[in-house]
Amino acid sequence: MTPVAESATAQVSVAEATASLLATQYGTWYPWLRQNTPKSVVIDLEEVEPAFVQWLDEDGLALSDANDDHRVQRSIPRDDDAEVLSEPSDDGDENGAYFPALSARIAEVLRDFHAVFPKLNWSAPQDAAWIMPGHTLKCQTPNDVFLLLKSSDFAMKDLVQLRELQKACEAERRPERPRLQLVLKKWFDMPRSHEFRCFVRDGQLIGACQRDVTYYEHLQDPAVQAQIQRMLAKCYRAHIAPHAPTNIVWDVYLTRHLDRAFVMDLNPWLPRTDTLLWTFDELHAAPALEPVPLRVLTSAAQATQALPTYSAHMVPADVVAMSQGQMV
Repeated sequence: MTPVAESATAQVSVAEATASLLATQYGTWYPWLRQNTPKSVVIDLEEVEPAFVQWLDEDGLALSDANDDHRVQRSIPRDDDAEVLSEPSDDGDENGAYFPALSARIAEVLRDFHAVFPKLNWSAPQDAAWIMPGHTLKCQTPNDVFLLLKSSDFAMKDLVQLRELQKACEAERRPERPRLQLVLKKWFDMPRSHEFRCFVRDGQLIGACQRDVTYYEHLQDPAVQAQIQRMLAKCYRAHIAPHAPTNIVWDVYLTRHLDRAFVMDLNPWLPRTDTLLWTFDELHAAPALEPVPLRVLTSAAQATQALPTYSAHMVPADVVAMSQGQMV
C-alpha cells in the first residue's frame, strides 16, 4: 500500500497513508460536516447487498429493469437534442444483474431527494458522467447509479484501494474495519466554475485552485479572486481545521454570489489525489500566506484539453446500450 510519489517530497509512510485514507472516507467525516455539505445518505453496501460488491468486480454491464420497479417519476433531460425516454423493455432482461435490497434503499432515498449524485468511499464516477443525459452524475433511478459505478475506473480504483486499506488495518492491528460505502448526495445544479480544491499542510491552508481546468472569464477579476480567497479561508477556519487531519486536500463549492461554502469532499494528502494546477513539490515548499495563493487559468490557451474531460475513459455507445437492455 506504499504510495508511489511523484518525488521524494511526496513520500509518506504506510501508517500515514492508512490514517489519511481512513479519515477521508465520506462516511467518516460527513457526520461533523453535515451542516456544511450537501444532504447525503451513506449506505453500507456489504450489509445491504453483498452481491453488488461482487458484481462491481465482475465482467458484464447488463442490468435488470426490475431494479427500477420502485423508481420515482423520471424527468426528461433538458438538453435540446435529448430524446424522450422510452419505457423499459423486458427484452434481454433475464440475465441482467438484480439487486432488490439495494434498489429499494436507493429508491427510498430518491423519494426524498428526487435525484442524487453517487460516489463510493473516496471517489465519484466523474469519468463515466458522459454516458448520462447532460453528461452529469445526476441519477434518477437505481440503475442510473449502478451503471455509473460499473462504468467508472475511479470507482474500481476505490474498490482496490479499500481492499489494500483493509489489509493495512489488519497488518497494523488497527481496530478499524473499513467497508465499501455508497454515498448518495442530493442533486443540485452546481456551476463547475465555482468549485475549488484547497490544500492544507501541517494545519495551514497553503494553496487553492479551480477544480475544473477550463478558462473562465469571470475568475480573472481581482475582486472576485479576493472574495474567493476570503471565503476559502473562512470555510477552513470554521469547518475544516477543527476536525480534519493536518494534511488534507478538500473540495468546496461556493454559491453563485460567493457568499456561502459547501464542502464537497475531503481527499487524502497522497499521490492518488490530483493536485490540478499545483504539484506536490510546490505544495511541500509553499509557505502559508494570507490571502491563500489561488491559481486559476489565465487564458484560453492554457486550457489545452482538446478532448472532453475524462475522454480516455469513454467506451463505445453500443456497449452502454447493451447494458441498458437496448437493441444495438
